[in-house]
Amino acid sequence: MAAAVLVPCLVQLRTELDALNPDRDRASDGWIGDAAHQARVSDHNDDESGAVPIHDADTMHEVHALDVDPDGLPMDEIVAGILARCRSGAEDRLRYIIWWGWIYEASNGWKQRAYTRSDNHHGHAHFSASYTTKYEADTSPWLTEVPLLTDADKAWLTGQIKAQVIAALKTDGVVTAPPSAASVKTNPSWAATSALTDACERIRQVEGKVDTIVAAVKPAA
Repeated sequence: MAAAVLVPCLVQLRTELDALNPDRDRASDGWIGDAAHQARVSDHNDDESGAVPIHDADTMHEVHALDVDPDGLPMDEIVAGILARCRSGAEDRLRYIIWWGWIYEASNGWKQRAYTRSDNHHGHAHFSASYTTKYEADTSPWLTEVPLLTDADKAWLTGQIKAQVIAALKTDGVVTAPPSAASVKTNPSWAATSALTDACERIRQVEGKVDTIVAAVKPAA
């Protein structure tokens, strides 16, 4: 029996996510089902020899699901951007997405609903692909319209955060002028400012392009 392969559209998605961060954590990545998946109906199973919800038109041994570890990726933004494309009709290659305790399904108009199974999918995002031949094989880019942060975005956000913290410290009378490089090391207030700026930069995955993200993940009316 031929070995199963991941459908090309999901290979393309994985390739693009790898390109975003070649050093990302892959510990929770997966596609071919383990024994637990094989014991039930799952898109992670071989569609010719395993229990799957749909059988496609070809005789190739394929898997229609991809799990992606979120560590090292702006997964909130990625999911939100792909969902926006699905909801607009620009993206037809997915049947559903599960992420952070929520499931979004094509069959439900991509509305958000709680995912109630034991695995809340905090440790990975799940993407299930269509079983329609033309969508399985479609390797056009996934992330061209996803609102990911650019280096300019990150620099702007960091600058805004630092400026607001400095302004607050001045208002409170903690400082009266911008610090020198040496004073940052010795002045507790400026050291705290520097630490806060660093912390804010580290959470940039959920800070950027807020309006676009909120609009994308907001449940459809």
